[in-house]
Amino acid sequence: MTSLVYSQNEADALRYSYLNYSGTARFTGLGGAMGALGADMSAIGINPAGMGRYSRSDFSFTGNVTYAGAESEYNNSFSSSNKGNFNIPNIGAVFVVPIDFNTASMWRYFQVGITSNRSNDFHGRTRAEGVNDNSMLLSYTSFLNSKGTPLSEVSDFYEGQAYDANLISYDSISNTYSPWYDTANRSINQVNALTTRGAQYQTDITFSGNYDGKLYVGGSFGFPRIRYNSTRTFTETFANPDSILDTENYTFEENLTTTGNGFNIKLGAIFVPTRFIRLGLAVHTPTWYTMSDSYNTEFVSNFVDNRFNERAASPEGIFDYRLRTPGRLIASAAFLYKKRGLISLEYELVDYSNASFNGAAGAISPYNFSAENATVNNIYQTANIIKAGAEFRMTNHWTIRGGYTHFGSPIKEEVEILDHSRTNYSGGLGYKNENFSIDFTFLRTTWKEESYLYDPEFVEPIIADKFVNNFMVTAGFRF
Repeated sequence: MTSLVYSQNEADALRYSYLNYSGTARFTGLGGAMGALGADMSAIGINPAGMGRYSRSDFSFTGNVTYAGAESEYNNSFSSSNKGNFNIPNIGAVFVVPIDFNTASMWRYFQVGITSNRSNDFHGRTRAEGVNDNSMLLSYTSFLNSKGTPLSEVSDFYEGQAYDANLISYDSISNTYSPWYDTANRSINQVNALTTRGAQYQTDITFSGNYDGKLYVGGSFGFPRIRYNSTRTFTETFANPDSILDTENYTFEENLTTTGNGFNIKLGAIFVPTRFIRLGLAVHTPTWYTMSDSYNTEFVSNFVDNRFNERAASPEGIFDYRLRTPGRLIASAAFLYKKRGLISLEYELVDYSNASFNGAAGAISPYNFSAENATVNNIYQTANIIKAGAEFRMTNHWTIRGGYTHFGSPIKEEVEILDHSRTNYSGGLGYKNENFSIDFTFLRTTWKEESYLYDPEFVEPIIADKFVNNFMVTAGFRF
């Protein structure tokens, strides 16, 4: 049998393009709306000009505990699941070089910094269980029969494994396939468990300057990285197996590990027209990734007659390719009230249809991804991201803050089943003195998601209400 590479598709393109930035507790507590404020290790990852607002060197470090949950509905049955994780969403340092005020220059400071910020969190667990009247095996045989696929060309990772596990039969005379269960049996209990791990991080090397306290400019070279792992376990149990087609149950497991390293550039500016207003603008180029997938699958079958029980494992598949995720345009404004409080707003524009796959660099005969890229272009759209944050200084040292972010749906209205927008709510408080600061934030993210166990022609979607709670603390040191 031949091997079939793991299929990169529109879901993969969106997964790595749909960024939900986290980082320092103050940045997250203000809903990420800090592009015009700056002087924060995560804010400068959005608008590098914000680093120009540092007048002293600084180091910060953030710890974060997440709790991800999902409530799933499948064929009128409901399931829940959850998963916890500890991570470090931010670490960074900024070094400030003051300008000699005896020289005839309006430049006050130059800064150079290196920061690492978490731009996506993949940790989660989803479980769905329900009764269906069609098996995944039927979708396999229908696909093979529609293509007229000979047995020698069946995938080693899916249909071929089902055949090796005695779950599919093949008639060599008619070149047709049949699922090895009683298709008149309309009671098949299905359980699907999906666990995901990993994250996207970006390391930025940033340079900035402060011109007369009125104009701040900056640019950065970004080196994002992707680490994603998913494990899917799918079980079907057949009620009342007969004496001939005697399949009791089987389990299918699918594992995927994706790694990627990329490059991008960011440019930004902050203008201060008056003492109490700051205006920011930033441009992010697309990100160009070099990607690698490793994957394997396995079927384990159980029959009334145990002699036919089988475990069929695939070889280890590896596939290299390239991915380009879309650029971004970010405009921001902050309004300050004396030294007591502020309101900050931010607008981000991103066209998810600009994501695209390409074959691995240097490959002799690279796959061109024309069908996958056409699908990305047809179903994704330009989306608006709105951020807002407010902060109030209660005493000389203590501050409270809150934030809100709305991510517009990346999927065109005419093709989406659910509203794929996403919402962040955050709040926290912070303490700051001359040399030290500590901030605490709680962030909750909510969204809906649909997925299919296999071919939608044979199965209804799983509808999941998902959330992630984040509890984070940042310590900062000025020197």
